Amino acid sequence: MSKYASLLLCLPSLALAANMTNDINGVGPGGSVKPYICIQNGGGTVTLPLAPGKSGDANKASGNEYYAGATLRFGGCKDSDSYLGYTGFSISAAGNNSVGKYTPPDGIHVTWNKPAITSQGVVQGSIDYSPIASNPNIKAPGPVSDWLFAGINLSGLEFGKVIDPVVIPNLSEADSSYPISDLADTQAFINAGMNTVRVPVSWGYLQLDGPGKGAINESYYNNYLRPLLQSLTQAKVYTMIDLHAYMRYSKFGEQYSGCGADGPCPDGTLIVDEKAYQSVWGQLLALIQKDKSIDQTYLMLDLVNEPVGVPNDKVFTIQTSLINFLRKQGFAGYILVEGNSWTGLHSWTSAQWTGSDGQTYTNATLFTRENFAKAGVTDLSKVLINVHQYLDSDYSGTHQSCLPDLTTTGDNGFNLDAFTDYLQDNKLQAMVTEFGTGQDAASCAAPLREFLQYMQDNSSKGKDYGFAGWTIWSTGHGWGGYNLRVKPDSYQMDVMKEFLR
Repeated sequence: MSKYASLLLCLPSLALAANMTNDINGVGPGGSVKPYICIQNGGGTVTLPLAPGKSGDANKASGNEYYAGATLRFGGCKDSDSYLGYTGFSISAAGNNSVGKYTPPDGIHVTWNKPAITSQGVVQGSIDYSPIASNPNIKAPGPVSDWLFAGINLSGLEFGKVIDPVVIPNLSEADSSYPISDLADTQAFINAGMNTVRVPVSWGYLQLDGPGKGAINESYYNNYLRPLLQSLTQAKVYTMIDLHAYMRYSKFGEQYSGCGADGPCPDGTLIVDEKAYQSVWGQLLALIQKDKSIDQTYLMLDLVNEPVGVPNDKVFTIQTSLINFLRKQGFAGYILVEGNSWTGLHSWTSAQWTGSDGQTYTNATLFTRENFAKAGVTDLSKVLINVHQYLDSDYSGTHQSCLPDLTTTGDNGFNLDAFTDYLQDNKLQAMVTEFGTGQDAASCAAPLREFLQYMQDNSSKGKDYGFAGWTIWSTGHGWGGYNLRVKPDSYQMDVMKEFLR
């Protein structure tokens, strides 16, 4: 063997290693939530999960010395992690690198801006959200016979720790053929006689810099929320923006907007600074008021979803100050307020907490006409008490079956009459913006019918107290097989049709 051949045997093979580094920028504060690059072999199995900032041998992982195919995902490389699209890389140890075509998921509004790979194998660019088209052709609802409002919750904008483009509600015509479309279901609910859609949103997604800090996250608002507001209000559908926050701020990428599998329930940090609420709502309303494509006649504001553990009288004073603030800003539509203890209807008069001064509070003794007046809210004609009521054994909505008797009273009872008496005594109107039943139709159909009948019998239509309406929890393709998901062919819909024109 010649000395030259011997020398060649000692050199590393260029075909064996092409290092790739994941330097794709992400979403959230400063692009801090970054995607994984999930390198696959020829059979489609992920063989190299490249976390943000990490490096690995892409050729070895793919089994190809010149090419590597990969999916992009948030949070990891499992099938359950948010899928952001597919791409391929021409990559070799010689540094002749390029990015192939990037293909986002069908109908999912996400993009990889300025995709690139350097000769050293550093993958660049940034993940961002792309706009959903508004839909001017949704058919308008007819009149609701027994209430001012009847409808659905359309969920997805509030899910998770990170804005997930896979679950965002989508009413566009362009995406109507894809599984992510909510258009057909929503139109079916409207056609059945519903005129209201409640849209939960996340405070942490609206305001990335912290509670009451910084501008509205326009990527979230413009691409995802604004098209819903435009599409629904143009169709003369009452559209309720629900700050789904539990009086807590959830940090993007770290905390749930509500409750999740691996966090407290609710997650986030309790916020009792009224200026923080004025900041997020004031900026959000200002954006809406500038948009002629949003018909404010059909806009409703749900100030904060399901407050929990709020001290003293803050659950009341924060919301009344916010009502005064929003009225001064020119909003004349319906505003909904929610009470402590998850704003439960059944516990409105019975659940108590003690303030720092030793005073005992209930929602019923705090949210009175007299206290509203003392707080400067004297016109209550478009202020609604917002309560929630699930029909299962512990009123949580987590069970498939339902309790059979809605006439129970006391600490663990439904207390329907006690709540209605409270409304009558204070001449207030209420709306049940969340109620629901599990998938056990045998035990749940009758209680659901009884609850709707009770709200019909005690409707505020034609008088100054009672139930102004309801929105059932919940619709939206992002729920998958969730036990409270309602579809047009669900048994819940069969029951609701009995009460709709």
